[in-house]
Amino acid sequence: MNQKNVVLDLLYPKRCPLCDELRPYGEGVVCRACLGRLKRIEMPCCMRCGKTLEREEDEYCQDCSRIPKSYERGFPVFVYREPLKGALYEFKYKNQRQYGAFFADCICGQYGEMLQGLGFDGLVPVPVHRNKRRRRGYNQAEVLAGYLGRRLNLPVYPDYLQRIVDTNPQKELNDAERMKNLKNAFKIGQNKIKLDQILLVDDIYTSGATVEACTRVLLAAGAGMVCYTSVAIGKGY
Repeated sequence: MNQKNVVLDLLYPKRCPLCDELRPYGEGVVCRACLGRLKRIEMPCCMRCGKTLEREEDEYCQDCSRIPKSYERGFPVFVYREPLKGALYEFKYKNQRQYGAFFADCICGQYGEMLQGLGFDGLVPVPVHRNKRRRRGYNQAEVLAGYLGRRLNLPVYPDYLQRIVDTNPQKELNDAERMKNLKNAFKIGQNKIKLDQILLVDDIYTSGATVEACTRVLLAAGAGMVCYTSVAIGKGY
């Protein structure tokens, strides 16, 4: 840390993105208490969605074994639980866009070399409907993709996918209802560039229905391979 940054850190101490408490001088981006509570994805993990497996002898989790996925592979970083849940909520709904830098650093710290080696043509953030974007003022997946693209030295295409249906919340739906809810919700935007190898970017992978719906549209439009990355992954259906 250079002298200017030291002075700024002393005069304007930053807050931990997970607990929002003032971060003690000299600590990293996340305070030590929160850092110890984060649960990273560990091996063995599902060869499709990337979720940690309960049994080492399995190749796929129960979700991916029961419901085949169209995307090639997933790269989630953390298990979706506190204190990360609160930070992702703030990032998504409370205009804490600066948290995207920390989340992008986490993705790159865990998967950066692998993602750069897969030959992606670009990053495509999972889109939100214009009504939600108008209310929030931004798309958190697009913010995350922007930070991530700069770190991976890959272009970001925020308008490559469009969400044309303002769908109902997915939380109370089962797997079949979730896919039905998202049917025809996405379309390819008016793009002059056609991407072949695509990395979808989202903040949270819960059931996987949104990523699956986006992937199907991208493959139907001619993409050769779609993978996804997210800050966190939930338990699934």
